[in-house]
Amino acid sequence: MRILLVRPPVPRHTVGLKHIMVCEPLELEYVAAGLEGHEIQIFDMIVERGLRRRLRQFKPDVVGTSCYITGVNEVKKVCREVKRWDPSAWTVVGGVQASLAPEDFCDDAVDCIVPGDGTTVMADIVKAVESGTSLEKVAGLVIPIGNGLHRTEGRRYMPPPDSLPFPRRDLVSHLRHRYYYLFHQPVTTMKTTWGCWYRCNFCFTWRITDGATYSRSPESIADELETIDSLDVYIVDDIFLINRTRLARLGQLLRERGIRKKFLVYGRADFIAENEDVIAEWAELGLSAVLIGLEASTDPELDSMNKECTVDKNRLAIDVLRRHGVDTYGSLITQPDYTEEEWDRLWRFIDENGLYYLNISPHTPLPGTVIWDEYKDRLTVPRTAHGLFDLSHCLLPTRMPLREYYRSLLRVYSRACLNIRRARRLTLRTRPPIYSPKYLRLWWGAIKIWMQLRTAHRHHTPRELAKAEDVGPVVPGYVPRRPGGLPGGTVTPSGTLESAR
Repeated sequence: MRILLVRPPVPRHTVGLKHIMVCEPLELEYVAAGLEGHEIQIFDMIVERGLRRRLRQFKPDVVGTSCYITGVNEVKKVCREVKRWDPSAWTVVGGVQASLAPEDFCDDAVDCIVPGDGTTVMADIVKAVESGTSLEKVAGLVIPIGNGLHRTEGRRYMPPPDSLPFPRRDLVSHLRHRYYYLFHQPVTTMKTTWGCWYRCNFCFTWRITDGATYSRSPESIADELETIDSLDVYIVDDIFLINRTRLARLGQLLRERGIRKKFLVYGRADFIAENEDVIAEWAELGLSAVLIGLEASTDPELDSMNKECTVDKNRLAIDVLRRHGVDTYGSLITQPDYTEEEWDRLWRFIDENGLYYLNISPHTPLPGTVIWDEYKDRLTVPRTAHGLFDLSHCLLPTRMPLREYYRSLLRVYSRACLNIRRARRLTLRTRPPIYSPKYLRLWWGAIKIWMQLRTAHRHHTPRELAKAEDVGPVVPGYVPRRPGGLPGGTVTPSGTLESAR
């Protein structure tokens, strides 16, 4: 069968990290790897245009797509475009948001939803489609039925991770020059763990896997690294620096096999602060930057997030990385009740610790997190304006006027990131010369983000919110499939089908 895997475009209201980073569609590469024996293409709409043209040329039997929360409406548009082109083509939706909130994809143009690992499930879907078997017989699916959803027999979130095939990076090799992360280019993304050991209340990672973690062995990781040509490797695990034994064994394999890479990874501040010897070893192995969820500049804020860390540990971790020539990419969360005093305190924390690479996110409750039920009725934007749930828009009532809140955020960003003298003063391992093409590209991307944030308050107007909720025109005359003759209905708390009223 011919299968087209589509990454949707970035919504117009989403503050565009695409201006400073575009990484390969790793989740689709994994899905493709599980579809041996079929004709597969990946169409990346972040860097490619012309979906209808690709559909006409390739003539897929099945189209799969996936997204985070911001891409929900774009995924629906993709599925509707597929049905307009050929109503008989099958549409499958997966990814993080499909696992957290499959109800978001209850649309006539969506044939089925995969709330789990698509590498193995997609192969079962294609087999059922090819043989004419009802999708009702495929375990681990959620099927839109009328105005509700129907869950098929349950299945484990994913198989043992060492059993997964390596992702099909060859399918986007022609786009390799388009993928980068800040100054890391070309960069290859890689995943070695699914889930998380910690329970931060604003994060959904650990809840997707029901609290379980799935980690690949050092041998499997080293085997994949040997297949990667690019020098820069971005390991996208939520926490890579976590297990001393695993890291030591992987380091041993890298030395034995002569694997030399420049690694960008995620780590927790407390692990880094308490394991300087591990950081020293990995700095020699090529660790160039670590993304740390610093989150806040005060302990009460960290406690409110169930972060299980302290500001002192944050500071110490930054110092440890700096001593070993490793850059810190810091992530911080601002609260809706911030006043000028809190913004000034945040800036002092950034400046005192020499942070340059930053992501500052207004506190955003997301479906699937512990805090969702606490905040969902206080949202200042509709739940269906998905493009604004980008961790850059403020979605809760603010103490300051909303426009001033965004301006305060911009001032911190500008003082930290758009100051050339500050960039020169800080010792940054990953920063190229100020006037190099890579730096100028990042500078231009940062300016685009700055311009988006400057007018972000306007995205909260009724007119713009209506645009953010748009899912495209309905497909004229299309009659949705009802696998197995199931009637329209809704999913009850027990997961069984209940007749629609």
